[in-house]
Amino acid sequence: MARDARIEAALEADTREIGFLLIDEFPLLSLSGAVDVLRHANRFAGRKRFLTRVYTPSGGPALASNLLEIAADRGLDDDARPHMLFVVCGFHPERVTDEKVLSWLRRLASRGVGLGGISAGAFVLARAGLLEGHQCAVHWEYAGPFREMWPTVELTDRLYVIDGARRTCAGGSATIDMFLRLVVDELGPEHGPDVAAKAAEQMLVERVRSTMDRQTSAALFHAKSRSEGLAAAIEAMEGAMDAPLSMLELAQIIGLTRRQLHRLFREHTGQSPTDFYRELRLRYARTLLRRTSTKVIDVALASGFGSHSHFSKVYREHFGVSPLKDRREEG
Repeated sequence: MARDARIEAALEADTREIGFLLIDEFPLLSLSGAVDVLRHANRFAGRKRFLTRVYTPSGGPALASNLLEIAADRGLDDDARPHMLFVVCGFHPERVTDEKVLSWLRRLASRGVGLGGISAGAFVLARAGLLEGHQCAVHWEYAGPFREMWPTVELTDRLYVIDGARRTCAGGSATIDMFLRLVVDELGPEHGPDVAAKAAEQMLVERVRSTMDRQTSAALFHAKSRSEGLAAAIEAMEGAMDAPLSMLELAQIIGLTRRQLHRLFREHTGQSPTDFYRELRLRYARTLLRRTSTKVIDVALASGFGSHSHFSKVYREHFGVSPLKDRREEG
């Protein structure tokens, strides 16, 4: 019996607690994807190598973006010491300013706990000052606001990033990729790849994406199924929001003439490249307005409009509301 007790104690010591701090309106898919990877990993490892635990700021249930409630295991306990903790956050991450949450995360970091952010979770880590000197990833929709709020933090367009004790990802299906990699890292080269491969197979994941895989915006997602040239042009546009490329420059980048560029966009989008580009920049501006407190003139400049008056005019024509009113209505 003593021998059995020692074996059980050793097995328990080998279990890694993976915590999830849920911020209200978090994306449920991101949480369930991560938890399912760890569940399958336990199954194929033959024993419980990962223990999942849900934390919330209040200790009560958290509300997902689809209005489902998820019960918490713990609140912001001072004696909490997970092996890793991931902040799962979506929608309005800029509103997470609770100093209790931020202080708790700093304490965990000081104890050597690995920290991560899923979807917009990097916003919370950045606000706590825990991403300085680290690369990170957020969902592409939040990239503009993140750069405006934390210009000194190195944001990438990757699906997920592992940088020392920080792991961040864009959320959605990218969460599964990041946690499959976590399984490999934690179980080691002897067992990790095999267990992760079996978990991926069980979840019908055809290809496990790496830290080198990039995110695809909605515009690029549609474009890639239509034309490689169109996708290349849109990618160039998205990379130059604040200093718009001329149509000649854009055509040269993708190896076409201006006439061919115009025909390409007309055929696949029904718009001229100029109109498509302007709409991209306006949607980018709208995201900045709704997700940050950046001044309207700075939003205008960040989205490639040279003056407040011109930006407001074009914005109103496109969205039917002024930039300031749109911000107030969203808030």
